[in-house]
Amino acid sequence: MSVYGFRAVDNLYEYTSYTYSFNFLTAFALLTGVYTIFSFYITIRMCIFYLNRREAVKNGLRADVFRLFLMMQVWNAFHVFLDFLIVRIPLTSIFTAYCAQSKPEVLLKTLTMLFTGFAYASHILTLMFCLQRVLLIYATEYQKETISKVLDVLCPLLALLAHCLGIPHVLTKNSCFQMASPFPFGAVVITSSRDRHDVPIYTIIYLICIHLMILLILATTCLMFAKLNQKRRMSSELNTKYNSTAEKTLTATMVLILLPIVMPAILSFAAILNYTFYSHLFLLRSLCLDARAHVVSIYFYYTHPIFKSKRSESKVVGSNGL
Repeated sequence: MSVYGFRAVDNLYEYTSYTYSFNFLTAFALLTGVYTIFSFYITIRMCIFYLNRREAVKNGLRADVFRLFLMMQVWNAFHVFLDFLIVRIPLTSIFTAYCAQSKPEVLLKTLTMLFTGFAYASHILTLMFCLQRVLLIYATEYQKETISKVLDVLCPLLALLAHCLGIPHVLTKNSCFQMASPFPFGAVVITSSRDRHDVPIYTIIYLICIHLMILLILATTCLMFAKLNQKRRMSSELNTKYNSTAEKTLTATMVLILLPIVMPAILSFAAILNYTFYSHLFLLRSLCLDARAHVVSIYFYYTHPIFKSKRSESKVVGSNGL
């Protein structure tokens, strides 16, 4: 038994002799791949913008906030990329026969270790982004620089620690596992195997850490909204406008993060209660990963004022060239 699938395909004749044919899972991988490429392009553009125009960033958005946002989204992007390698592409069954015959153990262990590390890191960086927003909202002006310096050191260290938590997967057996119904025969995923009645320590640590981080993300978001409501009441009493477009974009970004974060946790509980039910909703898990990496990046890029000014400049330059 494995974390996702239920049957290893190693050296089984029906899998070694399997012949691939186009299926709906291939269409799903291709469709999600198209908008994933576009989202990666947007993320790269934001990174280049930050590196080339730091002064513009400082004038329109706190550099430390943007820096942590980019770090979070780059890790989310790698998380999605690895999801293609160990889940979406194997599900198409295009590599099923190869995996059953050859079982490239080193490759499978490496992919599983990297995927787990990026899963931990993306959750930690998401939590740190939400925590940063809350701390900055509650902090006084002279405290904000201290918060910035502490998080600039702490976030990379936590990301490194998160990747270390993926190392135990190198010590476990990894294989391609057949997914349960309604997935067709030959649809496999790459994951670590475990005894049916014995849950290993690394799995327990993973479940505890991921769900604890989800609860903390929810808590920090509630604290942020509590403070924003307080500011809204104060501005109403003073007849002043406190919330800029940039502030609204950051707030909406945190809201967009919530649903994709919570849904995988719900699916994990569904797997514990009823594995068959979980398999029917398994593709929803991948869509939640996409929402975290893609919807958030694209929304942020097309709504934040600092990028609007950049696009306006590009249009002006283009018109002058004509």
